Amino acid sequence: MKPPSAKGRYITCADLSGRVGTYAADTIRFRPAAYGILEHHQNILLSRSRFTGLWDFPGGGVEPFESLPEGMTREFYEETGLTIVAGPLVYVAEGFIAMFGHPFHSLRFYYRCVMHDVTAVTLDPDMNEVSVLQWWPRDELPIEQMHASDQEAYRRFMHE
Repeated sequence: MKPPSAKGRYITCADLSGRVGTYAADTIRFRPAAYGILEHHQNILLSRSRFTGLWDFPGGGVEPFESLPEGMTREFYEETGLTIVAGPLVYVAEGFIAMFGHPFHSLRFYYRCVMHDVTAVTLDPDMNEVSVLQWWPRDELPIEQMHASDQEAYRRFMHE
């Protein structure tokens, strides 16, 4: 069987606001991203995205020179001010999304994580990316206000 070619192929995907667009397959870039699910005293930390208004697990794009856990740890710190350690992988999601006019093949890895220093729980949000950080009781997360992949990661986290 002949391997697939990008030539003449198009991918349809939504952007961060939900608008759907069609993009030439040869313009799509891979975007691996890693997110941390942090539980502390029966509460789970969520960030509200400045771009979508949805509640997310902290994390984001991984640099080419980083491992997934390294990228998740860095992104988590940048967004929250907390130093965490990656634990077991909970869930992997795949999809296509356009961000800031660029189409991406998105691979999202969700990790259970723990705080490096449990005495340092002062949140320091990056207001360029998140509008608020909030601890939610583990059984009261705003599921209907979360991206589908975050919802599934949460379900799997709760049933481990």
